[in-house]
Amino acid sequence: MVKLGIWIAALSLLACTNAAQPVAPRTKPSNLIPDAEFTQLLLEMHRIEGARGGETLMGDSIPVWEIYAGTFARLGYTAEQVAESYTYYHGDPAGMVRRYEIIMDSLRAQSRQTLRPVEP
Repeated sequence: MVKLGIWIAALSLLACTNAAQPVAPRTKPSNLIPDAEFTQLLLEMHRIEGARGGETLMGDSIPVWEIYAGTFARLGYTAEQVAESYTYYHGDPAGMVRRYEIIMDSLRAQSRQTLRPVEP
């Protein structure tokens, strides 16, 4: 979670540097993951990241990138497609700030749900 906070702070600072437009010319990949789906993919990756310790999942010896690859495949994406979409979307810092606001809101809501007392 600390890493996520650092990313959000960095993206917020970038957004405050008059970057109303993307900072570099961008070419939209032909296999671009749609914005809302990309945001959900990032959310899923952060859920996985939250469960990991070091380079493996807690209590497991599976490298986290193998888990990501399984997640990409389950959602119908290739690793190349994810990488190209990641590069494309990260060319727009203000857009990434908006995506991470959605991700943080979702993670907070999930945490509140998880920590809610169990009804008798």
